Amino acid sequence: MTAPSKDTDRYFEDIDEGETYSVEAARTITEADVVNFAGLSGDFHPLHMSVERSEESDFGERIAHGNLVFSVAEALIADMNPRSFSYGYDSLRFVKPVGIGTTLSVHREVVETEEYNDSLGRVVYRYEVTDQAETTLLVCEHITLVERREGDE
Repeated sequence: MTAPSKDTDRYFEDIDEGETYSVEAARTITEADVVNFAGLSGDFHPLHMSVERSEESDFGERIAHGNLVFSVAEALIADMNPRSFSYGYDSLRFVKPVGIGTTLSVHREVVETEEYNDSLGRVVYRYEVTDQAETTLLVCEHITLVERREGDE
């Protein structure tokens, strides 16, 4: 089952387990991304910033910050539903390193829905971020709370 769009205005009752949404080949990580993220976060680790040190590492090249990859992926796949808001993330894993020049694709599936309270439902999305070779780079679960229709109990 595929959701009609990532930015539809939907109540909790309109969201079904098994829905999927994908952004294919949506964003390439650039050197500017890595440098800007280092400046913003204060993380100047040599694996991100030093060509020489990173080439000597197991990765063989400079790699993007895991949190940069997560941030870009979230921005690409984020549910823009005005009736929904983020409640947090679980099971965030940086599965493989991401080199400069890697193009990210993001896939999202609704893996759980349950009533949260009288006015909100809880929706859990599983995210999978892959590269151009379809190698999994990052996985996590995004927990959201979504408005329920009045009178639906």
